[in-house]
Amino acid sequence: MKNKYLVTGGLGFIGSHLVKKLLADDDNVVFVVDDLSNNSITDPNTLHPKCRNLMAQLADIYSYENDSAEPRLVVIEGDCVHKSIINRVVAGEFTTIFHLAAKPRVEWCVENPTLSTSENFNKSIALAYAAAQGKTKFVFSSTSAVYGDGVALPTCETEPTNPNSPYGLAKLCVEQYLDLYEKLYNLDWVALRYFNAYGPGQLGDSPYSTAIAAWCHKAKKDEPLRSDGDGEQSRDMVFVEDIAQANIIMSVFHTADTGNRIYNIGTGMSYTNNQILSLFADKGFDSVTHAPERPGDVKHTRANINRLREDFLWSPPTSLEDGLALTFSWWGL
Repeated sequence: MKNKYLVTGGLGFIGSHLVKKLLADDDNVVFVVDDLSNNSITDPNTLHPKCRNLMAQLADIYSYENDSAEPRLVVIEGDCVHKSIINRVVAGEFTTIFHLAAKPRVEWCVENPTLSTSENFNKSIALAYAAAQGKTKFVFSSTSAVYGDGVALPTCETEPTNPNSPYGLAKLCVEQYLDLYEKLYNLDWVALRYFNAYGPGQLGDSPYSTAIAAWCHKAKKDEPLRSDGDGEQSRDMVFVEDIAQANIIMSVFHTADTGNRIYNIGTGMSYTNNQILSLFADKGFDSVTHAPERPGDVKHTRANINRLREDFLWSPPTSLEDGLALTFSWWGL
């Protein structure tokens, strides 16, 4: 019997890498639900040739067991909390739910606090409640933005939280609800606080693009790279393949046995924007324009990953230099 996984936001940057890793195991079947608002993959069939595409409105009547095509990947276009999705989760159809769907752009969340809270908080706790009813493990994609500014560096999971933006606050409140759902409904969950993701497949012309992808996009077009503020803000940059692997590790191990439910996913190293821009300059992309500092952004991030190392004997293995080389190669730079 095959393992069935649900990945929300599975056509996005991180989600698509996770889907590929899950599909590398022949015993896995992956269901993806994505509203295409922030997708990196335009043709789901490129993720796996045995793919079934559905609209969310039809998901209630679709039977995987009776599908003669025997797909390895089922892609459902629509909202992750569409009633047809919730019904399948409540029925206990999935081994694990990886919840990556979100509106991650800090600036947009600052400008649209009510809408962003509905997207990033309300939908997450609705899906988590369904997972509790279906006795399904819930792996939640959280963020280092829960910490805010003024925290000790490197930052451990027990550091006080003080988010600077509605995005970070929504993620923190979801974590608190997951803890409550464990007490009330016996939810099995884990929250992964991602630091700054980068790597192949992240589009640079999306409003959700992070700095490295945006700079690669500009470099490809031979246009100046934009630097916000003084460029001395620093980030713990974590390669996307490592984030995908962390999700899979958390799905395999029973995290309740460790006594921990929240993990930083970073490298323990940080680089300033100016340092990263110098690596672009080394490849000849040295034209930079300057813009004001963005509201809601934290100044510095660097993860303490001792908990991850001690509980799972693992840490993200890809250095920034190696990850950038792979990223540059994907962009053809």
